[in-house]
Amino acid sequence: MIFDVPACSSARPADGSSIMSGVRITRVLINSFRGWANLDLRPRGHVLLAGVPRSGRSDIIAALRRVLDPDGPRAARPSDIHQRTAPIEIPDGGDREGLPVEEVITRADCAEVEVTLTDLDPELQQLFDGFLEPLDPAGHASEADDADSSAPQCVRLTYRLSYDADADVTEAFIYFPVRSDPAMSQYSRLPAATRRALPVINLNSAQPLQLRSGGALRRILDARDPDAAIAAFTTLSDAVGAAVAGLSADSAMAGTVSQVLETGGAGTRLGDTTVTAADIGFFAEDGTVAALLRTLQPALRLDQAGPLALSSHGSSTTAVLSAAEAMLLANLPGAVVLADDFGDQLDAAAAQHLTALLRARSGQLWLSTRRPEAARAFEPVELVRLVRHDGVRAHHQLDRITDRKALSAMRQLHTQLLTAMSAPTVAITEGPHDVAVYSMVDRRYPPDRLPLSAHGVRLVAAGTGQDGGIDQIPRVADLARKLGFRVIAVIDKDKDSAQAATQVARIEAACDSVIRLPPGAIERAMLAGISMDAIVAASATLTEYGIPDPVDGRTGEAALTELCKVVHKQGLHEQLLESLYAETGAHPPLIQTALALIAALATTPPSENKLTDLTDIPRPVAVIS
Repeated sequence: MIFDVPACSSARPADGSSIMSGVRITRVLINSFRGWANLDLRPRGHVLLAGVPRSGRSDIIAALRRVLDPDGPRAARPSDIHQRTAPIEIPDGGDREGLPVEEVITRADCAEVEVTLTDLDPELQQLFDGFLEPLDPAGHASEADDADSSAPQCVRLTYRLSYDADADVTEAFIYFPVRSDPAMSQYSRLPAATRRALPVINLNSAQPLQLRSGGALRRILDARDPDAAIAAFTTLSDAVGAAVAGLSADSAMAGTVSQVLETGGAGTRLGDTTVTAADIGFFAEDGTVAALLRTLQPALRLDQAGPLALSSHGSSTTAVLSAAEAMLLANLPGAVVLADDFGDQLDAAAAQHLTALLRARSGQLWLSTRRPEAARAFEPVELVRLVRHDGVRAHHQLDRITDRKALSAMRQLHTQLLTAMSAPTVAITEGPHDVAVYSMVDRRYPPDRLPLSAHGVRLVAAGTGQDGGIDQIPRVADLARKLGFRVIAVIDKDKDSAQAATQVARIEAACDSVIRLPPGAIERAMLAGISMDAIVAASATLTEYGIPDPVDGRTGEAALTELCKVVHKQGLHEQLLESLYAETGAHPPLIQTALALIAALATTPPSENKLTDLTDIPRPVAVIS
């Protein structure tokens, strides 16, 4: 499905930043709103909100809606005010031993969300006359007395929510902080008419193609030509009325209704005169056009099956149509567009495609998503990753990278880190072969043993091929930590040298924890602790892939070295693992140990001693019969 993109395109200036056309938000301050105790967010163009579960993506979108949506304050409820729990303090001399720990829940006095808007057109500037402030280059309103008079103008709007528990009264309103004094309870409130003049579009995932009042398709119809829409609905109502009248007059229908009325004298007891079949008709609900439109549901003909109800075509069809309606509604030049959980029901290609078009249509897009495909439509500096550390929320943003060496690590953002965006921890290996080995063993765990995903860990490689290796791990780890990931590195143990020591020191500095395998690469680790007979048998199966048997029945160290070289060069790690599983019926012991340690490190606080060396597992001694 293709949509026309308006003139506010995605062209970029020389520095790579987004061209913003229309009103934009330069700062969001949240205090005690829902799960956010404090947040100071300064966007860099469009905004992609992603991160771990319960980290506040939807709460940020909700906070913006409270300020910018004309109906936002109506959604206020006491639970929106931030709450926290704390143990009840025992007076000095008290004894809590043996008693359960009791907690008290405290609610903040109020919740506030402040939004700074700039790039206002002349009409909006006139509406906000008297409340405009100079914009500081850092994105906030300047409070300096000698602020540059030629600086861009901005306006701050603050949503305030309070709750009086004694009176059970909730109060919510929006005010101008520049002309208010909260300490004195004096507020200069924003008029509702001014709030409605803001170019803001609030997208939702309502059922598409609805003609009822409030439906997206109805809103689009009314915006295009309301008179024509009313005429079409009137024609429908007249046609349905005529059809129903014909139905009522049908001999079979009239005869059946007459039989009902004659039973027990029902027709003589209903009204002042005898009721006959001619007095009974049919219509939808209360007989209004609105009631008729509520009963209509879309039907689509997408294949040889003929027209089917939209619900019969699956979630992807519904999601694509819903997104298409949303983009038509969002096609307001220079608008701020708010979208929460975008793309959840879309397939990968549609999620990326529709997100890219929505971003191009928006003056400034604020989009939260769980889908890495949707995230690929954004620039790296537009990503705001949200995390939770010990129950406290935090946000992370990337700076624009100008260092040439760091650009290679930035490529990993779209190829690997975006897919891990909702995971708290990433485990970085030296290359894709390592990821293949660990992933294969991890997914073969039985149901009673939790995989890495259950511990919030995502395996990624420091490179996808020739660009990988131990030297790339610090760069990828640095990028991941800037995005708020907890980072664990899994590395090979190279020969002792000054260069190797320097490499390990750099990795330790860039990571939270480091796991080092025994001497040898991932191929050696696969074979550790496995009998030579099983290795010989597994090696023989590699001839199925058009290569000679690397071991060819030999049992010495040279044979193992040759096997490792061939497996590495040919990329046959998973194939060799498959054969080892068939021979032993068990997981490779050293790989299993490494996975267990990754899981343990991901769920315990980091220690000062970051490096853990794994001990080699000896090979079972062959029993001579």
